[in-house]
Amino acid sequence: MIDGTGRVKPCCRYADIFKPKEHTLDNYSIQQIFDSDFQNNIRKRVLAGERIEGCKRCYEEEDNNKKSLRMRHNEHPKIGSKGINTNDYKLEYLELSLSNDCNLMCRMCDSRYSHKLFDEEQEYLGKTYSKHRHTKANLSSIYPHLKDMKFIKFTGGEPLIIKDHWTLLEYAVEHDYAKNIRLNYSTNCTVWPKKRIVDIWKQFDYIELAISLDSIMPQENEYQRHLTDHTQALANIEKYVEIADEVGISINARPTITIYNAYHLPETLEWLWERNIKINPTHLTYPKHLALTVLPKNNKQIIQHKYDNFVYKDNSIKELCDYIAKYMHSEDCSDLWNQFLKHTAFWDNSRSQNFSDACPYYVI
Repeated sequence: MIDGTGRVKPCCRYADIFKPKEHTLDNYSIQQIFDSDFQNNIRKRVLAGERIEGCKRCYEEEDNNKKSLRMRHNEHPKIGSKGINTNDYKLEYLELSLSNDCNLMCRMCDSRYSHKLFDEEQEYLGKTYSKHRHTKANLSSIYPHLKDMKFIKFTGGEPLIIKDHWTLLEYAVEHDYAKNIRLNYSTNCTVWPKKRIVDIWKQFDYIELAISLDSIMPQENEYQRHLTDHTQALANIEKYVEIADEVGISINARPTITIYNAYHLPETLEWLWERNIKINPTHLTYPKHLALTVLPKNNKQIIQHKYDNFVYKDNSIKELCDYIAKYMHSEDCSDLWNQFLKHTAFWDNSRSQNFSDACPYYVI
């Protein structure tokens, strides 16, 4: 995984504290890091069935009977570990953030992943991230690896507005690599790609969209993902469903569950389920003061009462809500409630929004 700062690590979820700090593109090439003792040791231990220290998040999900990202990757036809040649490792999977250019200002994000958050962060946190970040993994350093590539995952920013991403795809098409590569996107679905892009996608093996629809309720979705046009986002998702078979697109919804959108989770999951969209909600763990565990007991009871009394159309939806509720009750972090309210009030003031309007069901 290469992020917009040039840091390289085994996976987007891999805990930074277990990664060598010197593994950046300032210090080494992509190939040098891939061939390093650290990376080789990780590969050998994973294939031996060992639990890796930096992979705690996936193991926690598996221990709670939830299919983790690690499990989904191992089952994946392109990147699964079955049949891997341990004597000749090749760079076949790449997760790539080419820029932090984004059209939204999500409340749980920061300016490493959205340049639009820079000014607010400077005022509120005094942070000094660069306003526009473009990965130090310049395209010419990636091109030589495309001949062996099976899977590229684009994150951002919002990858569909990052020009270098399209340049990379065009190169793969021109050199006849595209037909062997499966693409995966983390997208907020507020941007519809131009027809030229859809035509390019058809040249690739398959397209996987991990869409970020955090709530079916416009007041929650537009509050959590500031600058979202909720109506347009839903229309774009509907269009992706319509062209899925023609283009070869798989759609997987990844709602990020926070204090701001947990209440209407059943309705959100049901809307997605009705469209045969795969669903894999993720409860936020960082920043900690936005996590569901921060809710005071009376507000947790409000969420739980809603989940208990909702009439579910399918048991799979109830199971997902139960999973989120289990996390909510797993820890009492209500000592951070005032920090949550302070954080929320600053963003409300900056954006002319109101927490009580977006989430009127809570007791403040």
